[in-house]
Amino acid sequence: MKKPDKITNDAIIRGERSGGLIRMELGRLELAGVKSLIVSEENMIGVMQDNLSVGRLYPDATARLQRFARAFDGHCTRVAISIRSYDKYWASALAFLVERGRRLPDAQELDRLVTQPRRWRDVISEVAKVFPSAQVMVWPFEGMIGQVDSQLAVLNDGVVPVRMRGRNDWHNASAGCAKLRQVLQDRSNTSQAADMPNEYARWQPFKAYHIAAFQAQYDEDIAWLRAGADGIATYEENSEFGSAGTHLQPIKAQRGQFNDQEERGVG
Repeated sequence: MKKPDKITNDAIIRGERSGGLIRMELGRLELAGVKSLIVSEENMIGVMQDNLSVGRLYPDATARLQRFARAFDGHCTRVAISIRSYDKYWASALAFLVERGRRLPDAQELDRLVTQPRRWRDVISEVAKVFPSAQVMVWPFEGMIGQVDSQLAVLNDGVVPVRMRGRNDWHNASAGCAKLRQVLQDRSNTSQAADMPNEYARWQPFKAYHIAAFQAQYDEDIAWLRAGADGIATYEENSEFGSAGTHLQPIKAQRGQFNDQEERGVG
């Protein structure tokens, strides 16, 4: 799970051992008659902190996923990734880390995030190259927000086991404005706290022109997916809950926090 430039010889040895244990467990499950195994871990393709520190969208996705590909050794038949509109994605990542000690972004950083060159299309293409024999499934956060059964159906070939149905747990929600205001006050950043709205709403640090640029970028991604994604991915859009690319009203996970868990997960 480490960044590629942080991998030592010891980490390589431990990684090879872990890969061997994974392959042994896959063999055991196969002998036990298990038909499908879903592995879900949002940090497979990278972590938010790295994305923000280098100002790129999952720059190490290929190197990270190659390690998983070796561990699963051809057993992976389907890879799924949930994508999200860029203004919501970056705002969520910033809020999550500001709550945990990161400074507020300045105008220059916000500008850099808008102009950074990597798109979801790049990430999806890299996933497809690492797992050439697997079916790559993509769904939009906006189209399946909170629809756990629909997401499981995409992952598991339309089958949702009875014992897994109807789960609506929300985890890792990003802080809203009121929460971040309190965080800044606790740090004695009084001027920044005063500029933060004291309301239970989603924090959006980007300006209207930033959001417009982000929306145009995301629209291009969605158009590419709808057009067939050059044959490398299958796009699942749950139109009942809104079209991808549109900005839906935030759904509250709890007071002052918003559901952001499935925005970046690879399974």
